[in-house]
Amino acid sequence: MRKIHLKRTMQWMGKDLVIHVQNENGHIGSVVIGQPYLKGGETHVTMNIWNQVGHKDDHVAAMYVKAAVLKFQCVVTCICGIHLEDICTEEMNKIMKKVQEDINDMLKNG
Repeated sequence: MRKIHLKRTMQWMGKDLVIHVQNENGHIGSVVIGQPYLKGGETHVTMNIWNQVGHKDDHVAAMYVKAAVLKFQCVVTCICGIHLEDICTEEMNKIMKKVQEDINDMLKNG
């Protein structure tokens, strides 16, 4: 199995947050934008998703957006591009595990 290196950067734009997530083959595969709203006294997240044809980076981007919106209570955009040619299930699972660990770090350390 190949080594998988993910990189996340965060940049504030006024009160809004932009998150970039990529590997060494980074690109714009998906863009997810989310914002908080109140319903029944609880904060929820509404999202809009844009994908390049054939890309599934939105799954990762949506995870970051939901977590960041709930933590920071602001509009969050995640631009995500993770590419591994001929990815296998084991590599996909490793990416998802790394993503969840990184989200936990983002929530803990901002």
